Amino acid sequence: MNTKSSESASPTESASFPPKMENGSLKVWFIILLAFSVVAAAFIVYVTAFDPSVIRLHLVRLIPLWLEINFALILIALSVNFKTLYSLFTTMEKPHKYCLAAIILFAFTSAFFIAPKVHRIFFDENIYLNIGQNMGYLGKASMCNDGDNTYGVYKCAADEFNKQPYAYPFILGMVFRLAGNSEDLGFLLNNLFFCMSAVVVFLISHHLFGDIRTSLFSALIYVLIPHNIIWGNTTAVEPSTALFTGMALLALLHFLKERNTRALFLLSAVLPFSLQFRFESVLILPAMLLSILLYDGKILKSKAFYWFMLLSLMLVLAHVLQLYSVRSESWGASGDKLSLSFMLKNLSSNAIFYLDNRRFPTVFTILSAIGIFYKRDFLKERLVTVTWFLLLWGVFLAFYAGSYDFGQDVRYSLVSYMPISVLAGLGLCRIENIIKDTKFSKYALTVFAIILFIDFSVHLPSIRAEGEEAWECRIDYSQAKKMLSMVDKENSVILTQNPSMFLLWGANAAQTSTLNYNLDRMNYFFDRYGQNVYFHYNYWCNVDDPVQKKFCQDILNTYDCEKISYYTEQHRIFALYRLKRK
Repeated sequence: MNTKSSESASPTESASFPPKMENGSLKVWFIILLAFSVVAAAFIVYVTAFDPSVIRLHLVRLIPLWLEINFALILIALSVNFKTLYSLFTTMEKPHKYCLAAIILFAFTSAFFIAPKVHRIFFDENIYLNIGQNMGYLGKASMCNDGDNTYGVYKCAADEFNKQPYAYPFILGMVFRLAGNSEDLGFLLNNLFFCMSAVVVFLISHHLFGDIRTSLFSALIYVLIPHNIIWGNTTAVEPSTALFTGMALLALLHFLKERNTRALFLLSAVLPFSLQFRFESVLILPAMLLSILLYDGKILKSKAFYWFMLLSLMLVLAHVLQLYSVRSESWGASGDKLSLSFMLKNLSSNAIFYLDNRRFPTVFTILSAIGIFYKRDFLKERLVTVTWFLLLWGVFLAFYAGSYDFGQDVRYSLVSYMPISVLAGLGLCRIENIIKDTKFSKYALTVFAIILFIDFSVHLPSIRAEGEEAWECRIDYSQAKKMLSMVDKENSVILTQNPSMFLLWGANAAQTSTLNYNLDRMNYFFDRYGQNVYFHYNYWCNVDDPVQKKFCQDILNTYDCEKISYYTEQHRIFALYRLKRK
C-alpha cells in the first residue's frame, strides 16, 4: 500500500472548510437556533394535540409523500455530485476496473444462482412486498387486509399501519410502479442491493485509506461473506439496511473530502433516508459524529452545516413521528424488549459467531483483527470503523431476540459486515505489504486466492441450503401458490390470515377475521363472487394461539366447506375450502 498516497487521499488531510461556510454573525446563529426551535415546537404541539392512533392515520399518507420528496432530493444531489463521485472510476487503471467489475459480477451471480430464492422471514417479507404494492399503487404507507385486483386494478378496502420503517417498502413501491408488482422483482432488487453494497464498501475503504488494492480486497471480502449471499436472494429488509447505512457514512466521507456545498447537500439528503430502513439504523449517527470530530471539528461551527442538517431533520420528521406513534408496541415480547439481562447470553452467541467458522469465515475475523491492531497508521480511520461495527453489532446484545442463534435472527449480523470487510481488507493489504519484500512476493496473491477459495467452498453447502427454520411457513407459502392455481383469481376471493401474499400474486383476498368483525363484508363477498368464496386453512390455523385458531374454526363452523385442496405434513394441515352459506 502506498502510504503517501493513502494519507493524501484521507479525509484528515483535506483542506479546511471554505471561508464561505465558516461562522456567520450572531444574528445568523440566532436564526438557525430559532429555526430548529420552531421545528421542535411544531413537533411537540402536534404530538400533544393528537392521539398516537390518529397520528398513524395521518402517517399513512404523510410517509409516502415525505419519502418521495427525500428520494427526489437524493437523485438531484447525486446528479450535482456525479463528476466528483465518478472521478475515482475514471482514474482507475484497467486491471483494477476489471477486478471491481468481476467482484460485482460475482456478487450478483452468487446471490442469484447459488443461494436459493426463498423467503426466510415469514411473513414479514410478504408484508413488506404488499406494503410496497400499497405505496406504489395507492400512495399509502400500510399493509392491506382486504383488497382486490379485479381487471388489473389494485384496490384496498381495509388497510393497517405497520410498525416497521417504510424506506424499503417505498423502494419496492417505486419498482412496482415502474415495472408492475412482482415477487421476483423483490428478489432481484436485493440481488442488486448486494452488488451496490460491494461498491459502497470499495468506496468507503478508498476514502478512508486511499489505496485501490485495500479497497478491492474489502469489496471482495464483503461479497464472500456467506450470509450476505444468502440474504441477498431474499426479500428481507436487512440487505437494504446495510447498503444505505453504508451510503450515509460514505456521503459524510465524500463531504469531508470535498468540503463544498454540493457534497453537504448530498449528505443531508442521503442521511434521513438511510435512517428509515430499520430502527437501529440511527446508530450510524454516533459513528458519523465521531468522524467529524476526528477529521475536522470546525465543521460543527459552520452555519451552512446546520442549515443542511435542518433539511435532514425536516426530511426525517415523518419517521420520528412514526417512532413516537408505535413506542408502546409489544414487538412480540411480553416483557422487556431491551434489557441488560439479555446481554450475557447474546454476547456469547454473537461473539462466537465470528470465531467458529460455521456461519462466518474466521479468516475474515483474523484479517480484521490484523487491520485493527497491526501498525499505528490510520488511527482515526480505524477508530471510526471499529465504532461503526461496535454500535451496529452491540445494539442487539440487549435485545430480547438479538441472539444470532435465535431462528433467523442471524440476519441482524448483516449490518456489521461492511465495517468488518473494510478492516479485513486493510488487514489483507498489510499482510501483502509484509510479504512483498520477500522471495515469496510473486506467490502472495495466488496463495491468498487459494485460501479464500477453499474457505468459501467450505461454506457453499450452507449457502445453498434452505434450512429448517420456518419450515411450516415455507410449506404454507408453497401450498398457497398451488391452491391459487386452482381458482379463478379475478372472480374469486380468498379468506386467509396472510392476504399480503395473495394480493401480490394478483388475487383478491381478505383477513379470515372479517367474519368476526364485518359480517356485512362477508355477505358482500357471497353476493359478489357467489360460489367462488374460499377459505385458506393456513399456518396460523395450526399455531398454538387461541385467537388465531378461533378465527379459523368460526369459518368452518359457520359455512358449508367443500374441500378443494388438502395437504398435511408433521400433523400440520394446509387446505383450501370453497365456502357456501348454510
